[in-house]
Amino acid sequence: MTIGVVGGMGVQATARFYNQLIALQTVKREQDYIDVLIYSKSSIPDRTAYILRHSDESPLPTLNDAIQVLRNAGCGCIAIPCVTSHYFWDALHFDANTPILHMPDITAQAIQNRELTRVGLLATSGTVQGRFFHDALARRQIEIILPDEKSQARLMDYIYAIKANNPIDAHCLHEISAQLRAHGAQAVILGCTELNMDGNTYNDAGILYIDALKLLARAALEYCKTN
Repeated sequence: MTIGVVGGMGVQATARFYNQLIALQTVKREQDYIDVLIYSKSSIPDRTAYILRHSDESPLPTLNDAIQVLRNAGCGCIAIPCVTSHYFWDALHFDANTPILHMPDITAQAIQNRELTRVGLLATSGTVQGRFFHDALARRQIEIILPDEKSQARLMDYIYAIKANNPIDAHCLHEISAQLRAHGAQAVILGCTELNMDGNTYNDAGILYIDALKLLARAALEYCKTN
């Protein structure tokens, strides 16, 4: 089976996702790796700008076009390593033979499996406003703690700096995460794929991170192995 990836949102997140797919596999030879087809569709309009009504250009048509390209190429499942794009989940074109993995649900289930009940969320303002991550967690009786307005604005600057390959404040994530933990968060969700921690689960302050990007990669591999 081939994993189809709708990428380009942003390009570094797509590269990290592919690296996670590789890192999570144990093989004896390169031919044993699962086939992956990546469509890095960077021209997909800004998801957060549309959700916050800062733009009238909907990402949905381009998202659906990219999904169809991967289906036509014979992919057995599709992963979209962009959390904010899941705002459009209900309007995506579905095909029973080619499931589109749902990253918020996958993440929420992993948190429930850890028996956590209060988690912080680091995500784009589009994801926060769209509340689809809230819904996935609420279905499992998990409470979300969000950054304050100033910290959320700082986080958005950090995310867009990564997307533009500009210098970033390396302490930003940990400082905001420490605030969330001080307000009762048992763990912090890296709920934007630009925030992947390169495999680290804890930072130096002992904050537990739940990496949505890594969980999506694991779910995609698991689906291929069992179908």
